[in-house]
Amino acid sequence: MLPPVSAAEIVARTQAAFKLFLTFDEKQLERFGDEMSDAVKSFWAPILVLPLSLWITLMRDAGTVVDQAPLLPRLITELSAYAIDVVYWPLAMVMIADLLQKPESYARYISAYNWTVIPITVIATGLAAVFGVTDGTMGLPGVALMFWILLFRIRLARKIFDLNVGVAVALVAGDFFLGLLVSAMRAGVLVG
Repeated sequence: MLPPVSAAEIVARTQAAFKLFLTFDEKQLERFGDEMSDAVKSFWAPILVLPLSLWITLMRDAGTVVDQAPLLPRLITELSAYAIDVVYWPLAMVMIADLLQKPESYARYISAYNWTVIPITVIATGLAAVFGVTDGTMGLPGVALMFWILLFRIRLARKIFDLNVGVAVALVAGDFFLGLLVSAMRAGVLVG
């Protein structure tokens, strides 16, 4: 079970996450903490934006073959895929941080990574509401957001783990392709 997080902590970490994601203000990294308890509490962030994520998923899948799946199996599959999405990278990073010989950086990285899911999801929701979602994408605004997310995560990995660009790009590419794999499995389960 996740340890409780106060409303004040949610507000402070969410503000830091928006500032970090939008401007990469490195001073904000200090606000995420470097204790394992900070990393564990950060898993509240994806839980807080779960309703928005589900709405985006429904918008994305509207009119597709996935949309024709029965509601209960679809809901179970979507929630399972979301849970996998939330935990696969933090679990992988436990080993990767050790391989990088930077285990002390893990907690701050995961905390910042998870809390920045809030601005990413809020922005994606706004784009979906304004531009709509056709053919499973948000068009050029969605591509621009994805590009910004990838650049942001490269900078985050570089800064926290003190990596060169190539290693940081490889890490983010690994995260991206694992995410695509989870998405493909989700779709495969729903369409049979």
